[in-house]
Amino acid sequence: MKDHARHLTDAELTAEIEQIKNHIESGSISDEEKERNAYFNDPANAEAIKAQQTRMDLVIALHKARKAAGLTQKELAEKIGTKQTYIAQLERGRRNVTLATIEKYARACGKQIAITLI
Repeated sequence: MKDHARHLTDAELTAEIEQIKNHIESGSISDEEKERNAYFNDPANAEAIKAQQTRMDLVIALHKARKAAGLTQKELAEKIGTKQTYIAQLERGRRNVTLATIEKYARACGKQIAITLI
């Protein structure tokens, strides 16, 4: 199965890091970055940001569970009776996921779920 992620060479990665470092040191940020920073720093958005972070934490946990189980998205999809594209959408946070789906996903990866209310 082809991995669609582009892997950088050490030289390319070093160059990209240097470019980002120079960008940060120069203090120049785009209007888009300014707008994003304003959004994240506005206390009125704190609840929405926290909710999104919770969703992203779940997405990361799902992805890690699948990888730890040694399953591809396609293999996992077959185990839980769905399509690979649905798994990809879940792992990118593009789908709202039900508790039932999380349970099936976890079981297919040899995991259990635990919910903590804080």
